[in-house]
Amino acid sequence: MLKWKKLIYNPDPEPVLEPLFERHSLDEVEWSDLYEVTCNGEKQAVFYTDSFHYAPVAVGGENDGIDVEIVISRPFEQVKIRPSSYGIEFHREGQKLRFHLPKIMKVSVELDGNLKNPLFVLCSPKIEKPKNTTICFERGKVYNVATLELHDNDVVYLEEGSVVYGRIYAYRCKNIQIIGNGILNGSPWHLPDSNGKLFLVDLQWCENVRIEGITVVDSPMWQIVPAACDHVVIRNTNSLSRVVTGDGIDITGCQDVLIEDCFVRAADDCICIKSGRLPNPTTVRDVKDLIVQRCVIWNAEPGNAIEIGYGLMCKEITNLIFRDCDIIHCEYEGNMGGSAMSIHQADNAYIHDIHYENIRVEDVAQKLFDIKVLECKYTWAPVRGRIEDIYFKDIKVLNGPFPVSIIRGYEMRLEESRPERIYFDNIEILGQKCNSVLDMHMVVELAHKIYVNGSMEYPRNCF
Repeated sequence: MLKWKKLIYNPDPEPVLEPLFERHSLDEVEWSDLYEVTCNGEKQAVFYTDSFHYAPVAVGGENDGIDVEIVISRPFEQVKIRPSSYGIEFHREGQKLRFHLPKIMKVSVELDGNLKNPLFVLCSPKIEKPKNTTICFERGKVYNVATLELHDNDVVYLEEGSVVYGRIYAYRCKNIQIIGNGILNGSPWHLPDSNGKLFLVDLQWCENVRIEGITVVDSPMWQIVPAACDHVVIRNTNSLSRVVTGDGIDITGCQDVLIEDCFVRAADDCICIKSGRLPNPTTVRDVKDLIVQRCVIWNAEPGNAIEIGYGLMCKEITNLIFRDCDIIHCEYEGNMGGSAMSIHQADNAYIHDIHYENIRVEDVAQKLFDIKVLECKYTWAPVRGRIEDIYFKDIKVLNGPFPVSIIRGYEMRLEESRPERIYFDNIEILGQKCNSVLDMHMVVELAHKIYVNGSMEYPRNCF
């Protein structure tokens, strides 16, 4: 097992112009020496970073679920399998765990509450090689691609058991696919003790994009970044980062987007909606018609689990739906204060008609809801936009601390922007149904018309 240095956040590192190293065989890959994993009697490859271990599992054909066996090389006392909502029960024999997944699932196995050595068992449907594949990375091989640039109609296939070191870039491409059950590893593009400036999957002004089945890990910066793209599907994808600013999936100025059945562990925002000047100023565009569903999300410090903002320089952010997701961690990050669901309006966009439905939350250290209009270091626009018609329904905090929530507007001598018409219905925190902003431990300032279960609570009642 490689021993990485403790990560040091460098907000403006020197750009890395070429990969810093290459790996040429599976013997050089970062293998776990803590976990052995077997699924349905077949031994699985288990990989390692200094923050987590992960086993991508391709499940083929008809199945009656997955029988998982894990052998752990060091002593432990307690085991937690998340998401808790799955209700996975395990049987232990000494250093061996056994449990059954009733269907294809992605789970986190955590020992003794240690968040630095979890095991991610990431099951996905096996994807067979399409006949129209244009770029193929074969099973059992290691590749060094530096930056792989795509063109119209490219189908990139990462076969199960392949490891590709490098990044993928596309500009104004149509009908592109990045699929399979292999691994895209971005570690050659940054030092182990710092982050870089490049995105791992960098797609700009593309149309008809499919990313499915792959595992992307250890990006130098943001991991999966469609920017100003139309008709994007990200399905059964694992996005795992350990470097600060390693956002999981950043949807930047895109329209008609579906993200489903993904596992995201990010050392910053996990699933983030933006429209800013990154990757370039031309990608500032409205964000419309997005669905995120059935995802498992782990927000490591800093950042937020499901974030809208910062960098919202477009005219409109609307018709976004986040539903049936599990947020299994939102770690403590000091004064910055990460949240499970957040909207940070620091620019001029009109944010409205945003829906959060059936979200299960665990182990949120600081904030559940965080809705703010503000000016900060990420502000680019001269005036602030509006936040209106935001809907939270069937949200449950299952365990962990009781998180606070914040709704806060912005008021200066010549400028005012107040969140308005924010609706909370059927919010339950640690088994307690919330009937008021007070029940939610919510602070409200400079806002209009906050409703809880159909009744207006603010400005009538507030913390």
